[in-house]
Amino acid sequence: MSSLKVDTIQNRSGGAVTLTKQEAFKHYVHYNHISDTVVKSFNLSSVNDDAAGEYTVTMQNAMNDINYVILASCNFEADGQSDARFNHSLNRDNSTGNEVAPTTTAYKVGTDDDSGNADLKYCYSAVAGDLA
Repeated sequence: MSSLKVDTIQNRSGGAVTLTKQEAFKHYVHYNHISDTVVKSFNLSSVNDDAAGEYTVTMQNAMNDINYVILASCNFEADGQSDARFNHSLNRDNSTGNEVAPTTTAYKVGTDDDSGNADLKYCYSAVAGDLA
């Protein structure tokens, strides 16, 4: 069997290669909202702790438009141990209940546990779609 070993593959004009019939996450973050710590990430510029149970994620590279898909999940109450009856919302300001439109580079996540708006220990989100 032969092998092909390369460091970079580019298209004829020097840009990124188009992969057909394949999709991959263009961004992900594993965030500990209690300690305000990013555990692991890809294509992340920053996470801003906006308020209790509320943070904004900013991606390093922009998406093509605001119609990308965000997948999110959060777990564990503020004590970091108990399973929470948790909820999460995307692009909503917890303090006002108003929706906040995502941008091509940022989206908002809101979380709550049994006691209301709360920072949770394990917060995960990922984005699929087309980069700009």
